[in-house]
Amino acid sequence: MPLYKFGAGDVFYNQIKAHPSSSFFVYNGKIYYNDKATEPGANVSNVGGVPTGHVSLYEMNVDRVAASTGRFIGGSSSISGENVDDTGLIYPFVYKGFDKVAFKTIKRRNFVHDYSDGDVITGSYQMSASIVRTFYDSGDGFFGSNLTGSAIKNSLDYAARLGQHYIFASGATDVVNLIDIPSIFYGSEIKKGSVALDLYITGTLAARLTDKFYNGALVQESGTYAAANDDQIAGVVLYNEGLILLTGSWALDATLELEDRNYLGTDIVSDISWKHFALGANSFYSASVSNSSASYSLNFAGTNKIPTVTMLANANRGELNFTNNPTYIEHGQIPYHPTTGSNFYKEQPLTIKNIHSSSYTDPTGSLKKTTYITKIGIYDEDKKLIGIASIAKPVKKLEDRDLTFKLKLDM
Repeated sequence: MPLYKFGAGDVFYNQIKAHPSSSFFVYNGKIYYNDKATEPGANVSNVGGVPTGHVSLYEMNVDRVAASTGRFIGGSSSISGENVDDTGLIYPFVYKGFDKVAFKTIKRRNFVHDYSDGDVITGSYQMSASIVRTFYDSGDGFFGSNLTGSAIKNSLDYAARLGQHYIFASGATDVVNLIDIPSIFYGSEIKKGSVALDLYITGTLAARLTDKFYNGALVQESGTYAAANDDQIAGVVLYNEGLILLTGSWALDATLELEDRNYLGTDIVSDISWKHFALGANSFYSASVSNSSASYSLNFAGTNKIPTVTMLANANRGELNFTNNPTYIEHGQIPYHPTTGSNFYKEQPLTIKNIHSSSYTDPTGSLKKTTYITKIGIYDEDKKLIGIASIAKPVKKLEDRDLTFKLKLDM
């Protein structure tokens, strides 16, 4: 099998930018991601093994029950800490030994003092992600003493190049409704102009926020109950960090009151407004009380940058017209049986099968060496096979034909 080296113009590096969309719907303390409800399994209530509204980061424990079987994985030891228990779930584990291997989430002091040589250190694949809402009321000092506000202060200052709406003076804003979106949902950044927040009251759209100006300002553009506040800025989006800060405190329906719980765990009762958006969505305090009259929808698109490599594999004229496939020679011949003696070695001549069509039975058409290309192997610089491109339909290769195959690989 011949090997060919890619030429200077045969390999191209590029990048594809994709914008996958995400949708979260929050109602009565429950979250639904992309309109997907609970999917019952044969053994668990939710086949994915994660709560509704979450995505599994590994998807390895599908329809598995966490129940000890009393068995061990591998050999058993009289020391319980050295046994790998069969818990019914798939999980990672390592032994503490001379190589000092551990999970990166384990601190060095815990690795040294909490485990003995030979002990099993376990991890978990039951990890999931979803949006998280935290409500900061007046007195919580979000832009002052609060650690979360202090952590994103630099991001707000940097984003201020998009507009003055990102500038918050310390203590100037009493209330902040913070919605944290994990990066698994948006990739490298949230796409500008794709954010939409809808607030419903008894199933009717009460108000909507969008970043229609592509500058991070969440503007109320339609309001059935509070149309007087249309074109008001009710918050901002930090596109790179995946954070939404809502500060709009005007009432969207003065007749509807709901109970919320702030960062310090204090119950707050007030009219419904943007500061209560996504109430019940994995709130910092899980005891936050939702209201069955209100529901919330959050929609946005992410940005995923996918590196791609395009390779041009050339089958030049006069090349690749021989194969070791037994069908390449005429039927009935005995290949690979050379004649040998004490002082000679001679291979038997074999006749190539002529598959070139002719209008007559005799004489046949002129011989044309013909092969069919079905696979293309990609090798690294050490001539190790790193990939195989399979062709859906074999391609005929004649001696007088040049062929070029375009291979594309997403990283």
